Amino acid sequence: MLLLKKITVGLHDIIWNCLLTMTAWNNQSGSYSYQSKKAKDPELSTRTSWVDAQLAYRLVLKGQLSGKKCALLVRSHLQNHLFKLGRFEQRHCGKVLILGLLFLSLFAIGLKTSVVENDINKLWVEEDGRLPKELEYTKSMLGEGYGSENQIVIQTPGTGAKNVLTRESLLNHVEVVTRATKIEVHLFDEIWRIDDLCVKASFPSFENFLVTLLLNKLVPCVVISPLDCFWEGSKMLGPRRPLLLPASYGLEPITWKNLYPELLVNTLENNMDFDFDIVKDALRRAGLVSGYQKKPCLDPFDPECPVYSVNYRSTETVDSVAPALTGGCFGFAPEFMHWEEDMIVGGVTRNRSNVMVSAEAVQTIIQIMGKQDLYNYYKGTYLVSSIDWSQEKAAQIIEVFQKKFTEVVVSFNNQSNVTDSVSSFTQTSLDELIQEFSEISFVRIGIGYGLMLLYAILTLMNCCNPVHSHAGAGICGVVLVSLSVAAGLGLCSLLGLPFNAATTQIVPFLALGLGVDDMFLMVHTFSQICSSGYTYYQDQAGELVKRAGCTVLLTSLSNSGAFLIAALVPIPALRMFSLQVGILLLFNLITILLIFPAILSIDAWRKKNFRVDVVCCIESAPSTKVTDISALSSPSPTEDKQNTVVVSEVTTPDNIVTKFAAADYTEYEGTASYSDTGSSQNLTEASKPSTCCDNKTSSKCSALSLSWLVDQFYLPLVEKTWFKVVVFVFNTVLICVSIYGITQVKVGMELTDIVPKETNEYRFLKAQSDYFGFYDMYIVTKDNFQYQLPENQKLMRELHGKISQVSYVIQKDDGSSREFWLDLMVKWLRDLQESYDNDVAAGFFHSTGWYYNASDDAVLAYKLLIQTGDTNNPLDKTQASYKRLVNDEGIIASDAFYNYLTAWVYNDVLAYEVSLASIRPEGKEWFYVPGEGDLLIPKAPSIQFARMSFFLHNLVNTEEIVKCIRAVRDICEDYEELGLDSYPSGLIFTFWEQYINIRYYLLISLVSVLASVFIIITFMMMNPLAAFLLVLTLSVITVELFGFMGLIGIQLSAVPVVILVASVGVGVEFTIHVMTSFITSIGNRQLRTKRSLSFMFAPIVHGAISTLLGIIMLAASQFDFIFR
Repeated sequence: MLLLKKITVGLHDIIWNCLLTMTAWNNQSGSYSYQSKKAKDPELSTRTSWVDAQLAYRLVLKGQLSGKKCALLVRSHLQNHLFKLGRFEQRHCGKVLILGLLFLSLFAIGLKTSVVENDINKLWVEEDGRLPKELEYTKSMLGEGYGSENQIVIQTPGTGAKNVLTRESLLNHVEVVTRATKIEVHLFDEIWRIDDLCVKASFPSFENFLVTLLLNKLVPCVVISPLDCFWEGSKMLGPRRPLLLPASYGLEPITWKNLYPELLVNTLENNMDFDFDIVKDALRRAGLVSGYQKKPCLDPFDPECPVYSVNYRSTETVDSVAPALTGGCFGFAPEFMHWEEDMIVGGVTRNRSNVMVSAEAVQTIIQIMGKQDLYNYYKGTYLVSSIDWSQEKAAQIIEVFQKKFTEVVVSFNNQSNVTDSVSSFTQTSLDELIQEFSEISFVRIGIGYGLMLLYAILTLMNCCNPVHSHAGAGICGVVLVSLSVAAGLGLCSLLGLPFNAATTQIVPFLALGLGVDDMFLMVHTFSQICSSGYTYYQDQAGELVKRAGCTVLLTSLSNSGAFLIAALVPIPALRMFSLQVGILLLFNLITILLIFPAILSIDAWRKKNFRVDVVCCIESAPSTKVTDISALSSPSPTEDKQNTVVVSEVTTPDNIVTKFAAADYTEYEGTASYSDTGSSQNLTEASKPSTCCDNKTSSKCSALSLSWLVDQFYLPLVEKTWFKVVVFVFNTVLICVSIYGITQVKVGMELTDIVPKETNEYRFLKAQSDYFGFYDMYIVTKDNFQYQLPENQKLMRELHGKISQVSYVIQKDDGSSREFWLDLMVKWLRDLQESYDNDVAAGFFHSTGWYYNASDDAVLAYKLLIQTGDTNNPLDKTQASYKRLVNDEGIIASDAFYNYLTAWVYNDVLAYEVSLASIRPEGKEWFYVPGEGDLLIPKAPSIQFARMSFFLHNLVNTEEIVKCIRAVRDICEDYEELGLDSYPSGLIFTFWEQYINIRYYLLISLVSVLASVFIIITFMMMNPLAAFLLVLTLSVITVELFGFMGLIGIQLSAVPVVILVASVGVGVEFTIHVMTSFITSIGNRQLRTKRSLSFMFAPIVHGAISTLLGIIMLAASQFDFIFR
C-alpha cells in the first residue's frame, strides 16, 4: 500500500505539471454555468466531482477542499467536453438519431459477408507455433486433403445386457456392415459404390496383364473388424461383381466368400502360360494362402459356409464366441494385417487363463479415400471423362456417401428385431456437429433479447405516473444496443474476422448484456436529473452525458482495451473472440454516448409536454396548483457564482474531496415545468403526503424500490461490524473453496459435450469414449537427414522403439513393436538375399550373371547387389560375390540404399502401402520383369518426408491424451538433439495439443486483461490505488468462477477460457460503477460507501438481471456443454 501511495504521488506530480504546461485553464469557462438553480442540487453537496469536477477543482485550488488536483483537472476537462456533446445531441436530437441509426445499419449490412470457421486447424492451432509449421510441412509434402477417412460402426449390448460377443449379436453386426458396404451414391451421372471409394491395398504389376488384372480385381477394401476372426468377415470384402473365369478352369464365380488364394493360383498356373513363382511369392509374403476358408463360421449351417471351415455343419455351437477373438483378428493379408483386441473389442472381461469371456462393445472400421486421393485415383480415367473432375467433386461424393452410411446404420438400429445398440460416425458427421455447434440460434437469441426487452419495460415503467415512466426509453435502448451488436459484428465480417463457436454462442449475449448495463445507468441518471428539477431543460442531456458519460467511457474503454490486448494470445479462436468483443464494446460506447442521449432528449421533450410514455400522442393533464418559485429563476450574467457553495468542514480525504455542503440548500418537493425560453419556472406544489404517484418519488417507485430496499435494509447492515465480519469470513471461505476447485479443474472438452443427447452421434461418441479410445498416429521424419547412413538407420529404429514403449501405443501380442517401413524393407531384402544365397549355393549364378534356372527373387537380388549408387558408375558386377543387401544388424547397404528403396516401393507394394510410410518425393516407377536383361535400377530421390505408423489405445479422456502427447513429444525432442528431426502427426495432436498450454494461455490472457484495466483506470482516474483494488476484486471474481468450474465438473477448454476472460469484462462493468460512485462522493468512508451503494445499486442490479436473462437462454441448448 505504501508503494502504491508513493506511485500515486509521483504520477500525480508528473501529469499535473504536464497538464499545467499544456493547458491554459480558464476559471471562468463559459462552457456551462453553475447557476443558483443548480447550486441547490443536493447531488452537488454530496457527490461534488460526479456532478461538477470543475467546481471541486476550484475549491481545491482555493484550499477550501483537499483532493487530487490532477484527477479533478482531467475529469473536469472530460466533463466539459461531454457536456458540450450532450447539449449538441439534445439540440439536434432528430438529426443525431437518424444519422446514428443509418451509421449502425450500414455496418450491420456487413453481416452478409460473415463466414463461420469450423476448421479445427484454423481455430485451435497456435499461430506461429510448432504445430502449424508441422501441418504446413505435411501439407506441402502430401497435398491438401491427403489421407483416408474412417467410417466406424460401434455395437453395444441392449438394455440390461452386458455381452455383445454372442452369435446373434455378431450376426447382426455382419448384416449392418454388409448393408453399409452396399451403399450407392448417384452423382454426376455415375453410380459410386464402396469399392470405388475405399482404400485398397495393391499387388505389384506382373508381366502378364491378365494376371495383374485378375488379382487387382480381387483386392478388397481395407476393413478392420472383429468379423475378420470368422468366415463371415469375407462378406464385407466383395467384390461386388464376382470374378468369372472360363468354365474349363472348373471354378465357380469368385468372391472372397469362396476364395482360396493358393488353389486359385494353382488353377491359373495349370491353365496359363506364365511363371507364377513371383505371384506365389507375393501371396506368401502377405500370408494369402487360404483366405477366409478355414476360419470358423458364426452360422455353421449357412449355405455358403465353406467346407474348409473348422466348424462346417457342426452341431456343437456355443453361444459365446469371445474365445475366438482372444488375441485379436487377422485381415485378408495376415502377415500385414493383425487387428489387436483393443482395436476391435472394448469392455473386455477375461477368465483366469486370460481368455476373453465377454465384451461390451465391438467396432468395425472401413477406410475410404480422402478427397485428394480420390481425385488423383480417377484423374484422367474414363469414369470421369465426361465431367469436370475436381477435388471439390470428389469431396462432394465422399460427403454424400458418408451421410448415407450413417442413415443405413441408424435405420438398422431402429428395427424391432435388433436388441443391441448400433451407431456410426464419419468425418462428415463430425464436421456437421461442429458446424451446428457454431451456428447462430436465432430463436434463442430472439427469446433472450425479448426477455431483456420485457425486463427493461417492467423495471422502467411507472404505472402511477405514465409521464414520468421511462419504458419507451428502455425499449429504444435495448433495440439500439441490439443494433450496435449487429453493426459491430458486421464490421468484424468486413475486416475478415470469421465467426466461430465462441462468437455465435457467447458474443451476442455478452455484448448485449454489457451494453444494456450502461443503458440502465444512463436511464437511472437521466431519471434523477429530470425529476430533481435542478437542471434546465436544454441542459438535461448535457448534464446526463457529463455525469454518467465519464463512467460509461471508463468502463467501455477498460473492457475494450482489455479484450483487444487479450488478442495477443496466439490461439486463433481466442484472438478472433477478443477482437470481436473489443470492437463490439467500442460500438456499444458509440451507441450509448452518441445516439442514446438523443433518444433520451426526445423522452425529455415528451415529459416536458406531459406526454404519456410509449404512447406519446396521448397528453396527460398537468397538476393545477402551481407555485411560482422566483428562487429558481435563471440568474443574471452578473450574478456571483462563486458564493453558491460553502464548505462546512474540510478533512483530509482518501480520495478527491471530503465533506461539503450547500450553504442555502432547500429541498423542493415536486417537479419543475419550464417554458421553452427558460425565463420562468413553475413548480407543482406538494398538496398531499408523498406517495408512489407523487412526481418526486415516481422514479423510486418505477424501480420498485430497489433504492428503497437498499436504503432500508442493505445499508444499515453494511454499517454493522458483525455483518462486515460475516462478509469477510464468507468471502475468505469462498476463496479457499475456489482455490480447491481450481485444483480439481481438468483440461479438455469431450466430444460428447458438443453433441445433442439422444442422437446417434452421442451414442457413438459415448461408446467410443467408454470402450475404445482408439486413434492412429504417425511419426514424421523430415529432410536434412541422411537416411542411408548406418548410424541414422539405427537412430530411426531407436526412435521407433522408444515410441513403441509409450504405454498408449498398441504392440504385438508378444510385446514386440509393430514393423515400420524400414523394418518391412529390411525383411523384403533379407528374403531376396536368402533366395540369392540358396541359388548361388546351387550353382545357378556365374561371375557375370545367372543361368536360366535361377529363381526370380534371386535374380532380383543380384540386380540389387550390383547397384553402386554412383550415377557415374552405377553398376559393379563384382559386388555380387561379397556384398550383402542387409548386414547381420539389419543395416541396409548405404551406397545403394535409394536404389533398393525404388525396388521395394514398386515391387513389394502391399507391404509399402500397409506401412503407410507415404515417402516423399516419389521416385520413378520400376517394376521387376522376370527375364528382362536390363540391370540398372533407378535411384530414388533423397527422402524428405517419411512416416512411422502407430495405433494408440486407452485414450478415454483428455488427461490421458495429453499425457500421451507429452510423452511422444518429449521423445521426438530428445532425438531431434541427436540429429533426427521428427514430429508426431495425427488427430490427437491437431485437436488436443492445445490443452498442453491452455493454462498458460489462460494466465497470459487474464494477466493481459487485468494489466490493461489497471493501466487505463490509472491514467484516466489518476489513482493507481483505486486501479489496484479494482484489479484485486476482478482477480477474486475470476478465481471464484474458475474454482466453481472445477467444483461442478466443467473442464477447461477454449470456450471456458473465453468465458473466464469475458467474466473480467462483466466484472469491470459493475465494479467500476461502484468505485467511481465512491470516489466522487464526499464524506468519510462509511458515508461515501452508503452514498455510492444507494446511487448505483439499482442500475447495477438491473444490469446484472438483464445480462442473466440474456445468457440464461443458453440453458435451453441441446448441447450439454452449453447447458453447464
